[in-house]
Parts: sequence; structure tokens; C-alpha cells
Amino acid sequence: MFYMPASIPISANEKKWFLKLIHEVYEIHIVDAYSCQRLSDELVSRARISISYNTLRRLFGIIKGSQQASRFTLDSLSKSLGYSDFDNFQVAVNQFEVDYFNQLLILNRLKKRKDDEIILRIVHDFQFASWDEVYQLKSIVDLCLEVENYSLLANIFQLESFNLRSDEVIWKLYVSFQSIFIQCKLGNLQVIDFIAQLMPTNEMAQRTLLQLYVDEDELDGYYGQWLALVSIDLVEDMEMFRNLMLMHQAVQHQQFPVAMKYLDRCNQIYSELNKYLHPILLGRLAAWNLMLMNDQMLSFSIFKDLSNVKDHLFFLVFFYRLQVIFDRDITVVDLMEKFKFDDLSISFSFYEKENLNVYYLLKARYFLQKKRLAEKAKALSKFNPLYKYSCLNDWVDQQLLILN
Repeated sequence: MFYMPASIPISANEKKWFLKLIHEVYEIHIVDAYSCQRLSDELVSRARISISYNTLRRLFGIIKGSQQASRFTLDSLSKSLGYSDFDNFQVAVNQFEVDYFNQLLILNRLKKRKDDEIILRIVHDFQFASWDEVYQLKSIVDLCLEVENYSLLANIFQLESFNLRSDEVIWKLYVSFQSIFIQCKLGNLQVIDFIAQLMPTNEMAQRTLLQLYVDEDELDGYYGQWLALVSIDLVEDMEMFRNLMLMHQAVQHQQFPVAMKYLDRCNQIYSELNKYLHPILLGRLAAWNLMLMNDQMLSFSIFKDLSNVKDHLFFLVFFYRLQVIFDRDITVVDLMEKFKFDDLSISFSFYEKENLNVYYLLKARYFLQKKRLAEKAKALSKFNPLYKYSCLNDWVDQQLLILN
């Protein structure tokens, strides 16, 4: 029986380095079938390695192929370029990339060089397959802020290479952009104004800096400024999100007729929308219907329709936390007491652990209000101080003081 050689994945970055080294060693630019035939001939004559031109065409995307190649092909091509095998080639180019990247950032930080085009190409090739690229992007964002290179930062936000519909990608961008949030919290007007200019038209800024770094303490500050500027046609749930946040602001100022207008529109969107709404938004919506309309039934209806434990947790946290913020009796709706799950049997991501932490605080508050102190203590014992959402840091500390 004939077996095909085992195939292994090859990244876009590794292909890029193959092409670069092929040009340096063989003086051939791989751009078409003819250049692949030339390389195939050169490999035979100079390195005594046989790789067909069709294999080379598939490998370098001249004709349609997969993102994989046989171990034999990759080892052979690596040997022709001076490496013992493909594993050795990978180690060498990845180490060069890291060293080169670090040197590039140092020189740009010292303002010895300005390599915007090179840096932008590096970011464009990020696939976020590993956390290394996430922290490399964070280093680039930090560099832009430090040397006030807002033109490069703007170009990064304009890149279309990131899948903004992927939760994983969005949360990795959240990590990469954390210094922007910190600068805004510290009152850096230059950074605040820069993001404000992006808000009307930039989906990446809307999905990360507005929808993930939700700064309720700054509704009358920079965050409220961004909300006023954001468009509602780029992100599918932005109109609901924006109205819920503006309703929060209106209630803070006791502008209840204004808040009711926002609530009416949110309820209309909810009734018309046939697509998925994040349970965080549903939790906020149910909380406002309870607090402004005394409608308990919506919370039970939404909760019943949620499909998994994580969605239930997001809903409960935002439903009950808003009631705590506005000093409401959180025992009126007993979803907190009825909801049961085994947290040890479920794998949570970091931000899901942050949410789970808030859930345990709210559960402790719920039982404190019911004067069931043993159950309060049990809930509080599950709180882990390692997982604190940055935007809720002060609120969490305040709850811990009350509960302890």
C-alpha cells in the first residue's frame, strides 16, 4: 500500500522567510510558474534536491493549495537553504524575528529610526495563534503612545487583517490595547481625543475600547464623549449597547423621562431583533425593565431562554450588579438563589473567571440581604482576588469592604 508523506502546517511568516532566503541564495523571486520551475532546476543542480515545480507552486500559493506541506518537502527546502531540517529552520527564523522586532522597537523608542511601514507589515501578518503576537502588538501600541506616533496607531486601527467577529481575537486585542485604556483613565487628553476621532467610523475601536473597556465611572467624562460619537451601523448590537449606557447615565442624573425614552427604544430593538444578543446586554435590559417599569417577568423569560451556564452567569452578573449600583433590593427576583451549576466541571477563560468572581460577590450580597450569613460566607469564600476586571476594580473593593 502506498502512503502519502505526512503533512504539517506552515505559517505565513515561515513562507515569507522561505521566499526571502530563496531570493538571497538562488536569486529567484517566486512569483509565477516559471520561477517555480527555475527553482526546481536550481535545487537539483546546486543542492541535489528534487522538489517538483508543481509542489513549489502549491507551497507558495501560485496555484490553490493548503496551508500544509509534506515533512519531506519542508525538510528538503530547509536543507537547500543551509538548515539541517525544517525544525531547525523554524527555530532560527522565529528567533531572528524576535531579536529583530526587539531591536526595531528600541531604535524607534529612542527616535533613532521611524519604521512605520515595517512595523505595520509586521502587525498585518499577526494571526494571534500565540500570545507572543498579542504582547508584541501591545509593545507596538505602547511605543506609539510613548513617542506620540498617532499616525502609526491610526493605521493599526485601520487594518482589515483581524477577524473582528471572533471573540478570541477581540479579547486578544483587548489585552493589546490596555495601555490606551490606562492613559484615558489617567486623563491623557491627547489619547482620549485620538480615540474620539476613531469612534464614528472604526469598528476595531468600537468593539474593543468601547464595548470591552466599559468605564461606567466615566459616563460624564471621556467614555460618555465616545458614546456620543459612536455610530450604530458598524457593530450589530451597538444601538442596543449605546442606548443602555446612555440610560444608565440618565438615571444617574435622575433624568427619568430621558431614561424611559432609551428604555422604550431598547425594548423595541429587543422585540424586533431576531439575531443573538449578548447576555450582558440582556442582563442590563432586564435590570432596567425591573427598576424603571417594575417588570419582573422579562428577567425570568430571558433567563429561561439562555442556552448555557456561561451565558446565565453573564446575565446574572449584569442584572444584579446594576441593582446594587442603584441601591435596589436584589432579593425581589430570586434567580440568584435558584441557579445551580458545578464550577469545577467547567473550563473558564480569564475574562469569564473575572465575571464568575463578580457573580460570587453578588451572590454573597444577595444572601447578606436575606440575612443568611452561612450562605453568604460560602459564596464569598469562592471569590479569587487574582481575577478582577480592571473597569470594576473600585466597585469590587467596595463590595469586599461591605461583605467583610
